[in-house]
This record gives sequence, C-alpha cells and structure tokens, in this order.
Amino acid sequence: MVSSAVKCGICRGVDGKYKCPKCGVRYCSLKCYKDAAKHVHKESEQPRAGTEANVEVVNNDKIINSSLAMNKTLKTKAFDDIYQNSAELQELLKYNTVKFHLAKVYRILSSTVNDGSSGKMNSDLQKELAVNYLNTLRYGGIHYNEAIEEFCQILLDKLNAVKK
Repeated sequence: MVSSAVKCGICRGVDGKYKCPKCGVRYCSLKCYKDAAKHVHKESEQPRAGTEANVEVVNNDKIINSSLAMNKTLKTKAFDDIYQNSAELQELLKYNTVKFHLAKVYRILSSTVNDGSSGKMNSDLQKELAVNYLNTLRYGGIHYNEAIEEFCQILLDKLNAVKK
C-alpha cells in the first residue's frame, strides 16, 4: 500500500502536516519551520498580492499592529514589559499563523454579536468562546497548532512569573 502523505520538505523524516504560507514547503514541526539552515526564504518570495490569503495576512497585521500604540507599547505595563522583554514572543508574532489566530481571538473578544436574549453577547460568553477557540489550537485540541501552543505556554509562564 502506497502512502499518500507528503514527507516533511525540511527534515524528510516524517509526514509534513503543515505548509509554509510563504514558500509552500511542507513541514512537520515548528522546529523544522524555524530551522534557518534548511528552511530559507528568498527576499523575492512573498504571498501573491490580491490573493485571499494575502488579504487576510494584511488584515491580521493591522489588528496586531493596531494593538500596539504609536510608541510601541501595550495597554498595560505588565503586558508591555512581558512583550518588550521577550524575544521569543516577538519572534512568534512574526508568524502569520500566530497573527491569524490571535486576530481571531481579538475579534471574538471585541465583537458585538447579538446573543439572542440580551441584545449583545456579554463579556463572560466572549471570554469563554475565546478560551474554547484557543483550547482547540493547544496541545490535545482538534486543531493543534505548535506555534500557538508555544506562544500560549511562554505567555502563561511569563504571566505566572509576574504574579509571584
């Protein structure tokens, strides 16, 4: 029986479950995706202008960038300190998949969708939906995403360190 799965284009060891949005190479893990020696993008490789994916990336960039004020700080000092002092979080925020999912969480939290009873979705329901969405992307979730897992874990660790 022949396997129809495509091998990782970087390590060539296991099936490539993910696809790089920039160059289209299949990869198996965030480790392979971040391997600067084997996974190199040329300056000319950019998503094609006018494509739906490119429009989504631009919109997500606007949401993420609009979350930062003109002076590049976040709303609260605690979050700003974490962001400014974490090269890991800044690096993860360069990935389109992280931007996409965080923008989606932002839209859930800032939406004004009618819930049918009170006229507007209350903040508890919005928070619950956002957490449920993130949980589907975290380890064990049905749409597990390694970059989101890494982002959430780093952020949670840093938030817990601030509390102590």
